Amino acid sequence: MSTIQRKALPGALILAATAFAVAPPSLRAAGADAAANAENESSLEEVIVTGTRQEGLTAAESAAPIQILSSDALQAAASSPNLMAALSQLVPSLTMQAFGADMAGQTLQYRLYGLSPNDVLVLVDGKRRHTTSNLAVDVGSPYQGAANVDVNMIPIDAIDHIEVYTEGAAAQYGTDAITGVINIILKKNSSGGIVNATRGGYFNGGGVTDDVSGSVGFEPLSGGYFTISGDWYGHGHSNRGGIDERLVNPANLATAPYSNVVNVTGYPYVNMIQGDGEQHWKTTFLNSGAPIGDSANAYFFGSYGEKTANSYENYRPPTETSFTNSAGVTTYPFPFGYNPQESNKETDYQLNAGVKGLLADWHWDLGTGLGGNKSQISTLDTANPQLYIQQGGGVLNLQNIYDGYLKSSQWASTLDVNRDLDVG
Repeated sequence: MSTIQRKALPGALILAATAFAVAPPSLRAAGADAAANAENESSLEEVIVTGTRQEGLTAAESAAPIQILSSDALQAAASSPNLMAALSQLVPSLTMQAFGADMAGQTLQYRLYGLSPNDVLVLVDGKRRHTTSNLAVDVGSPYQGAANVDVNMIPIDAIDHIEVYTEGAAAQYGTDAITGVINIILKKNSSGGIVNATRGGYFNGGGVTDDVSGSVGFEPLSGGYFTISGDWYGHGHSNRGGIDERLVNPANLATAPYSNVVNVTGYPYVNMIQGDGEQHWKTTFLNSGAPIGDSANAYFFGSYGEKTANSYENYRPPTETSFTNSAGVTTYPFPFGYNPQESNKETDYQLNAGVKGLLADWHWDLGTGLGGNKSQISTLDTANPQLYIQQGGGVLNLQNIYDGYLKSSQWASTLDVNRDLDVG
């Protein structure tokens, strides 16, 4: 997968990158190690806000194990341009679901230390993010019953850095942080911008991916910031299913209409339930803030996203739908079978606002946040065998059926007050 990134770079940096590219392998390896060490040292010295209430605490000084992921690291890791894939490459204890069956393949999950995805707390600028409404129903999967935060609805270009609390944090953050906390810190840029474009796919076919994302900052008020980011993403189907035993069984192929399946495109790999679902999403994220007097600041951030996703169900052979009349004649409306799909039209939003400041050495933060997710579910290119029987045969066409919707919402208001005390 190739990535094109357009960003203003100093000439010296461009020359350094060119020199690095033509250097001997030994020098390049040494350079890479030095860069990694510099990145680690920089992370250790960075001030953190996760896992502590103390002001000005660095990762190196924290008693809690905090891993810091810079925006540059996220950009470099995002070969598949979504946040979940980047996290799975950068956080050793985090594993990502490769694919799921049916609807579970349309909102993939992630987990820490092999425990439930529901035990990972996701924060945005220290505020709780709402979860997806698409509950994973995938019997036998370790992700069964999961409904975590869909982090792919947050553009990578909107992120300044991420702080990952890599051990259990239930005592401080609650039972949904049993395995850890992922705190996404947003950019607060008042100028500048970035644009990224990516296109790629699998060498053996499928999974074609297109992505365009970007971020730009403004200063609407003196001392304030307004940063807006967006992501437009598309990912195509892939088929990793094996040979369907029903379609190569000589006993089935001996008679019509089962004998027709050898003429189906892709035979004998026509059962496409295992593989990537098709996904397309558009997400906008904004973050803003402005000073109020000398000791307080107002802030507002929010996001809105829309996603459509389709994933294949099991292949329906020709004999799945049939009708036998009183004369003993059997008709098959789909002599080549059919491949139904589950479809999801999803909307996702989050709004947070608040005021924070300093009063008599006390730091305070009063905020509220409302978020929600709605998944409208349909079954595409499907048929009802029982209906065909009840209507006495005749003409039966594949159709799209609206199944209903799933919805989740969260409203959380917080007041945080703290002060550092010198106890000697």
